[in-house]
Order: sequence, then structure tokens, then C-alpha cells
Amino acid sequence: FDEYGVDAVRISILMISPQGTDVLFSVDRLEQGRNFMNKLWNSSRFIFMNLDNNDFPNLDSINKNDFDSTDYWILSKFNKLVLEINNDYKNYKLNDVIKKIYNFIWKDYCDWYIEFSKSRIYGKDNNNSKVAKLVLVHVLKNILKLLHPYAPFITEEIWANFNSNELLINASWPKCDKIYINDKNDQDIDLLMEIISAIRNMKIDLGISPKKRIN
Repeated sequence: FDEYGVDAVRISILMISPQGTDVLFSVDRLEQGRNFMNKLWNSSRFIFMNLDNNDFPNLDSINKNDFDSTDYWILSKFNKLVLEINNDYKNYKLNDVIKKIYNFIWKDYCDWYIEFSKSRIYGKDNNNSKVAKLVLVHVLKNILKLLHPYAPFITEEIWANFNSNELLINASWPKCDKIYINDKNDQDIDLLMEIISAIRNMKIDLGISPKKRIN
């Protein structure tokens, strides 16, 4: 606990504890939980550093026509996640739950959506920047709720930045809003991600700098 943190240890143990099997414990495997907590903390810091003020409007306050395809993609992915983990909870599959939350936060939210959003956040279109920030905040709030049972300390600490009078532990559980689920758009963005990943891998294989623009 002193070396890795209580939340990190709890996350790590659950990640290596499939239902019905023995736990193959190793201290080295606790690094996965610590790296995950660091990822969540640093991503949250990036978001708060780029907010204009302490106003956190509701998602419904934005015209849906202002969303771009990546906004719909992350919202679709999130709502699918809520459906899946609620079903896993009914079957007491805590290991499946934490793995799905981990993959969504690390891959979909941090590695892809935040990166997709940076050009909009730093762009000249103020409304586009505002929409991206609002979606970032909306999803962050809700993933903190999903992760809170496993990492109560760091999630409550991040939640405090929203200046809410309500503690995270008392917040309501996220609900699935099926209006945002769009399989066709998800497939389009997933294809785009595959293309980007393939180009990145080709650059690495050819010794080309990741920053170098290509035809």
C-alpha cells in the first residue's frame, strides 16, 4: 500500500483475479494498477488545465448537431460500456467489470478521444472547442462514478475539482442513454483508428519520425 497506493493495489488485484480461479499474485503486477491511476490522474489534469472556468454544463445544454463523429463515438462506447458492466455485475463478474472499465478509460478515452479532441481544444473554432471540452467533462464524470467502487480515493479527489456539493460516493450510478449508441459511426471511427495505427507502425518500421508529415 505504501509503495503503490491503496487504489492501485485494489485495481491490480481485481485485474488478476478471474472468477473461479486462483490468483497468481506478483508484486510486479501491481504496477499495472499504479500506471492506470497515473494515467487517469494525468488525463484529468489535462482536462482541468484546459477548461475556461468552473462551469460544467449538462450534456443536454449542447445542440446535438454540434457534435462531431468522435463525440458520438465516445458517447456510444460509454453507453455500451454501462450496459455491459451492469450485466456483468448481475453475474458477479467483477474481474470482467474492471477490465472493461480499464480498457475504456485507457484506450478509448485517454489514448484516442482526448487525442482526437486536442486539435479542437486548441483550434480557432470556439464553439467546437466548447463542445469537445463538454464531452470530455461529461465522460470523465461518469467514468469516475464507474471506477469509484474500486478506486474510491483518487476518484473522489478528482471529483472535488468539479466543485460539486455532492460527494462522489453519494452520486447516482450512470444510466445508459441508448440514443447515443450508433454502431455505424462506431465502425467508421474504429476503421479510422486502425488506419492511424497502421500508419504509425509503418513509420516506426521505416525509422520515420512520428512528427514528420507524409503524403
